[in-house]
Amino acid sequence: MFGRLDNLSVRFRLSAAIVILCVVALVISAISLLTLRNAENWLETIHRETLAEVSSALELSRGAANLATAAPFLLTVQLPFQLQVEADQIVQTIADLEAMAGNDASLALPLARMRAAISNLVRVSSPQSTLQADITRIDRDLVRLQSRFTRQANSGDGSLAERLARAQLMQLTSAAQSVARANALIEVGEFSRQFTNGRKAVTLPDTVAAGLAEIDAVLASGSAHLFVLQHQALTAALDAENALFRIRQLSDQVTSYAAQKVEDAEERLRLARTQTTQNLAIAQQAVTILALFSAVVAILSALFVSRYVAVNLRLIANGMHRLAAGDHKSDLIRNTQSQDEIGQLFDAFGVFRDNAQKLERRTAEIRRQNTLFANVFRNIKDGVAILSQAGTIEAENGKVRELLRLPDTAATQGMSMQDRIAQSAFSRQTDGVDRAGFDEYVDAAGHVLEIRQSQLPDGRSVWLLSETTERKRIDERLEEIRRVETLGKVTGEVAHDFGNILSTISGNLHLLETASASAAPAHLNRIRTAVDLGVSLTERLVAFARKQHLEPEVIEIGALVEGMVDLLSIALPEEISLTLDLSPAPVSVRLDPGQLESAILNLCVNAGQAISGAGHIAIAVYREGDQQVILSISDDGAGMTPETKRRASEPFYSARPNGDGTGLGLSMVYGFVAQSGGSMQIESELGAGTQIILRFPIHQSASAELPRFSGRALVVDDTANAAVSVAATLAGLGFDTLTATQFGQGRDLIENTPDLALILTDLNLDHGQSGVELIAQTLELHPGSLAILMSSRLPETVPFQAQYPGRVAMLAKPIVGDQLADAVTALEQADKDSLGAE
Repeated sequence: MFGRLDNLSVRFRLSAAIVILCVVALVISAISLLTLRNAENWLETIHRETLAEVSSALELSRGAANLATAAPFLLTVQLPFQLQVEADQIVQTIADLEAMAGNDASLALPLARMRAAISNLVRVSSPQSTLQADITRIDRDLVRLQSRFTRQANSGDGSLAERLARAQLMQLTSAAQSVARANALIEVGEFSRQFTNGRKAVTLPDTVAAGLAEIDAVLASGSAHLFVLQHQALTAALDAENALFRIRQLSDQVTSYAAQKVEDAEERLRLARTQTTQNLAIAQQAVTILALFSAVVAILSALFVSRYVAVNLRLIANGMHRLAAGDHKSDLIRNTQSQDEIGQLFDAFGVFRDNAQKLERRTAEIRRQNTLFANVFRNIKDGVAILSQAGTIEAENGKVRELLRLPDTAATQGMSMQDRIAQSAFSRQTDGVDRAGFDEYVDAAGHVLEIRQSQLPDGRSVWLLSETTERKRIDERLEEIRRVETLGKVTGEVAHDFGNILSTISGNLHLLETASASAAPAHLNRIRTAVDLGVSLTERLVAFARKQHLEPEVIEIGALVEGMVDLLSIALPEEISLTLDLSPAPVSVRLDPGQLESAILNLCVNAGQAISGAGHIAIAVYREGDQQVILSISDDGAGMTPETKRRASEPFYSARPNGDGTGLGLSMVYGFVAQSGGSMQIESELGAGTQIILRFPIHQSASAELPRFSGRALVVDDTANAAVSVAATLAGLGFDTLTATQFGQGRDLIENTPDLALILTDLNLDHGQSGVELIAQTLELHPGSLAILMSSRLPETVPFQAQYPGRVAMLAKPIVGDQLADAVTALEQADKDSLGAE
């Protein structure tokens, strides 16, 4: 059989293969046409059903757009007849839209409101031309009087008193002209007041008194007094702008309705496409089987194609491989003299070989020039990476992977340095510390890297990575030694306090042995209280050894204080009385209740130790305005000297004799209050007792409605999560928000964003940059904009208060919605007050 096939001609075999491929192609075409025809019929049915609805929606959208563009034209029409014609056309357009909407209730109300807005616009536009004509004529007459009074005052005719009187008439005429040319109602009132006061104060001789009568006559020559006419004209203009705003707003509602209709139609088309896709999938399976058959035929035919081409191509390919491998002296034995494509490939091989020899010589020269740079780049002890103008890594030495603890197989193609760092376990330190010129990164194992960036003249940049782990560990070890040394000083007080706790537990256990069943719970309560006191004492030491971890929740502060009475009674000596003065209305705060109880207990114990013999301690809870609640703890003990009061909240400072105190109590209370967003105040006089006042923000319920604002707001914070959180808060207040996580990105947005109303920026940004610079740029480029500086460590004074009074404020992190709303409200009010003062 194979022998018979070998006897067949190439032409016959290739013709047979082509015929088979044509037959298969015809079958595939038939299947495809049948499937496509069915799909076309189905889609035609869907189009007929949805085309009318889409067309109607587009007509609605077009009509709404025409209304939005035609309404402002009414303000420019001067002739009443033409104004009525234009208004009738707009009303007819609304009627057409109502006809298209049919009985759809979602369009009836917007169209009715739009009709009312058009009527209001026509009403306020009609008298404007008449009013403006009267005002213009009166202004022209005032100009004429002004010119005449000026000539008379500057001439030498008349006495000095008469010339002075004409000068007063000039001032009155100028004030009246200012009213006629005023652009705002407040200007009309101000210039009217100036005119009235000037007229009352003017004293004219009889010879020039007629001039004053002429001024009065000109002012009253219109359909009403000039001041009334100007007031009516400006009021009508404001009403017209309001009507235009409502027309645009209602037009947007109609357009949104039309867009929703189109989306519904698209959804039906999507479902139809899904059904069509399923039908096509079946056809595709059949076509695929036939295509595979065609591929088999084509492969068999390709294998049979001229061995002349295959042999010569293999020969040339082997020669090219040797050339690519570096054998630039390789040659080919040409077995054909033909100048067809094969012969041309033989000639091309010779050209490639000559070019490769030239390239080898040039490469050797470049390699010698780069040897010095390569040695430095490889052997430097720090990691070095060169980035392109687009920010992607062009080159890096092995130290980059080594310092970042990355495997050698980590990909680098097309990556930025930030992506490279993100591959590692290192993360940027965001502790608020201002590091000039470098960023600090750490990983979970405690390794520390300092990363610096330098710009090159051509726009590329060089990144330098240095390991500072050992230096950091030495610093931390020294700090740990100092802290352990300090903790050793508190051993005496801790032993004394725990001795009192154990005595309480032991005494009540002894009493339990003989106590009745009804008295047992009281003893157990005291034991439990003593144990809680021990836990609190332990937390005091833990809070000093490491920063407190707050778990805030919403609590009623009065109820919490009232529930601590038993614990405070045990902790205080018997001769000291305790009274409570709690707010009758519940006051909620968001705090860690355990830490608040610890703070109250700490302050009461301190107050008890300050009282020698019998005494009294009072705890009061009351509101201070609508934003703060005050927790006050006062005693009639020994009080403090001014020096003690000044240093009372310093860690380890104690005024007790013989070094009995540790100085941890008030410092820990101060730290807890500050972390909770509050403040602590100490009022004390020697011999007159002490009062500790703690202020906390009142928790506002979620249903409280925050003020609404408008305009564009920019949030700049190098911590992405913080920037997104603050931006979401601003969006909830009504702002159109933009975010930036880098100093340069924020600077570009300030330059390229029109009408920026507010900027909130962190104090310390990336690469040692300061948010104060962005605030200065915003206030200069955007007149009337406001700025808020955010940080966990705010400066002592608000920047730019002298240059931009009332336009800059500061907020301590973390930022919450009601505090941010209050800050923006206060800024807007301060800016208005500043403008009013000017």
